[in-house]
Amino acid sequence: MARLLPPQLFFLLILVVIIHPSYGLKHLKGIALVDEVCRHTSHNEYCVNTIIPKPPLSGERIASTTLGWAQIKALEAGTIIASLLNDSSSILPVGKNPLQAKELLQICWDSNMNTMEDLWIASSLFYNKIINPMIARLYHAANTTRVCQDGLKGTGFTALAAKIEDIIKLCEICVVSTNFFVNGAH
Repeated sequence: MARLLPPQLFFLLILVVIIHPSYGLKHLKGIALVDEVCRHTSHNEYCVNTIIPKPPLSGERIASTTLGWAQIKALEAGTIIASLLNDSSSILPVGKNPLQAKELLQICWDSNMNTMEDLWIASSLFYNKIINPMIARLYHAANTTRVCQDGLKGTGFTALAAKIEDIIKLCEICVVSTNFFVNGAH
């Protein structure tokens, strides 16, 4: 004769199944999935307002989209840096002297080149489903980008600073959404 679980144990088992994160994430779709991914980032509002990948929406699709956007933002940052380096008159309004500004822009150029390399390698790793090294590349891209971000504080390079900040945020969103699809959520 089969023994039944005591009611308390049965209730606890049901509660664990319902509350366990992997159960709930498997059933998230659309905006609910975006909200859940974004809730796990440092930039929730930016994330919610930015993520609009094409259906079907999944953690993998969100990761792919944000990785692509990070690459685009890095290219845009590189264009801005190159333009500023080539036009010395654009450096003059900066609170630092022109030589310091040029040195800062050169540091940003170098860090942005490293960031772009990391993002392109991360993309290749992502599409080949080599996830841990891909995530390491994204962290490295964000940290390398922070070198430029730190130098830009207090300067007049607002357009560049905005692109740099976007790259950092998109790298984080990509890591979080990658964890969602890798961990079986989607």
